[in-house]
Amino acid sequence: MKRVVLEKPHRLSYENYGEQVPGPGDVLIEVRACGICGSDVHAYLGKHPFVKYPVTPGHEFSGEVVAAGDDVEPGLLGSRVCVEPSLACGDCPQCRSGRYNICENLRVLGFQADGAMCERITVPRNRIHLLPQGVDFPGGALAEPAAVGIHALARSGVRSGSGILVIGGGVVGLMITRAAKALGCRVTVVENTRERVGRALGFGADDVILFGEEPPGKTGEMPADAGFQAVFECVGKPETMELALRLAPRGSTVVVLGVFSQAVPVQISLVQDGELNVCGTLMYTGEDFKRALDLIAGGVIEPDDFITQTVGLDDVEYGYNMLIDPETPTVKVLVEFGGGNKSDR
Repeated sequence: MKRVVLEKPHRLSYENYGEQVPGPGDVLIEVRACGICGSDVHAYLGKHPFVKYPVTPGHEFSGEVVAAGDDVEPGLLGSRVCVEPSLACGDCPQCRSGRYNICENLRVLGFQADGAMCERITVPRNRIHLLPQGVDFPGGALAEPAAVGIHALARSGVRSGSGILVIGGGVVGLMITRAAKALGCRVTVVENTRERVGRALGFGADDVILFGEEPPGKTGEMPADAGFQAVFECVGKPETMELALRLAPRGSTVVVLGVFSQAVPVQISLVQDGELNVCGTLMYTGEDFKRALDLIAGGVIEPDDFITQTVGLDDVEYGYNMLIDPETPTVKVLVEFGGGNKSDR
């Protein structure tokens, strides 16, 4: 069997590995679809602060259960599943409180443990979710990024009728947009190109601000009564973090989703003077995954809207380069197993 190895920044290779036998409480999954995430690209470029090289990437994936270890119900064989890629210890105070997504000993498939850009992978039984009727393998692979957005919404405390501002219309920003619209929120997105502005509108944003020509907050086009209850920073750059704090209305919440590769200086007086709530958000829990699958099954999150290109396992580096190249219009690049040939969808 074959798997991808990210040996170090800018160096992907392939290696063969033997058949895996699931241990007690584990299942063996034949991988059928695996998304390439912005965090994967950060790791490839050497800009991810928590990756441990060498590692097999891949944390957004779905597949079929082909073997089960002891203490796993045999009826799972043949089941179509997606996977929460978080490996929690179960013993630390955060795990005991139910917040295993911030486990003190957390390892994530694809970053600190080998991930799913391989033909088969062993995972704990308690990390799998059955795919609902009508959700195919590509849809199952989208449950992970959808759950990121859903968890961020929950962290913000917004409710139906709230207005939110999303800085960055990449996959996670668009997932927040779709989930927030389903909740009954009004969504404004900030983007930096006209093409991405049009894309955000196509995904349901009520308003989109083009950042760069007339930076919002500097020329007065952002109304003081915009009414945002939460601002979501989805980019991970110092300038977008500063923008989020500057545009956040007094008393609102700023949710930080972007992965920052460096220390970020902030104007802390904005936080103090405006009584801003600044909160981080990391991954998700099982409830967020279930909500994500419900939205996918219900057509709120439509896989074909997100998946713009597919590649095979042999062309993973090509998929990375499509995401890196600013001239290639992409939303989500998906690795499909048993198919995929550098195609646009």
